[in-house]
Amino acid sequence: MRSPLRSLLAPSLPSTALAAALGVATSGCVDTQRPVYEAQARETTPISVCAQGIAPPARQTEGKAIVRDLDPEQWLEIMMPKYTGNDGLQPTLTDCTGHYVFANETLRHGVSLEGWPHLVKPDDLDIRSGPKGVKALRLRAVRFENGDQGGPIALVRAVNDRAEVFGVGVYRGPEDAKLTPVRLGNETMLVAEARRCPDEYNCRKVADLYLLRRGRLINAAQVDLERVLRVPSVTEKGLYAEYKMTTDIEYTPEGVQLLEQIRVKIIPYEKQGDRDSDRLLRKVEFRRLLRVERDTLFSSNESLWERVVGQD
Repeated sequence: MRSPLRSLLAPSLPSTALAAALGVATSGCVDTQRPVYEAQARETTPISVCAQGIAPPARQTEGKAIVRDLDPEQWLEIMMPKYTGNDGLQPTLTDCTGHYVFANETLRHGVSLEGWPHLVKPDDLDIRSGPKGVKALRLRAVRFENGDQGGPIALVRAVNDRAEVFGVGVYRGPEDAKLTPVRLGNETMLVAEARRCPDEYNCRKVADLYLLRRGRLINAAQVDLERVLRVPSVTEKGLYAEYKMTTDIEYTPEGVQLLEQIRVKIIPYEKQGDRDSDRLLRKVEFRRLLRVERDTLFSSNESLWERVVGQD
């Protein structure tokens, strides 16, 4: 049985970027109307690798693109052409670029708690908007022993009478991880922010930075946004040093600008006696740049964390 939403999509498979470049039209369209708003014109737009025709907006605006809002399941059916809501996700499913969705190292050892086929629930899909109407999609389909959830991710956009997929990848992380599209000069990038805290004195918030390359989302770098760690002090015997790091991040045409700051404290603990063990030792900050080099983000220097922790 076909999904009710499936019948709303064009019967043809998503076209390739080459077909789009040659002006080949997709057959059919989505028959529903969604809220629309006007998008400001920008100089550069990512190249789509998959596309699907949709019904044109009811309101036309001369010379301005109309960004559309599609149902989550519609996006899944465009991103994974063989997916239908009633049939669910199969473990051998491929995305619109021809890659297997679940057969990869990132999702290895992940399991579907409901078994296969996996029926997608509304809460399994996150959609966040970014510049120029681009949206980040994350489907949480498999679970891991440490509590992580994983599945396919994508950068997409629906404008006027066309729904486009710019890149597809996979992500594994905490349930509440936040995936957001950002602009980096002429690049459109996906940023995945997640917090991992085994305990309050060993806590880390990281940002994974994904570049669009050949229709895939490639993890190009990982940055510490917040981090705290307590270790035995090497300068104050019998006491502990606490390292607390914060990072200000800015996305510029030159690359990802990072301002890293670390506060080092000697911290109190039980049975400390009369020793002065609650004081700030020092503050350190450093700027570095992540610049795009082919399929990666190259750092102008190593992380401040690696150079400071364990020295006090």
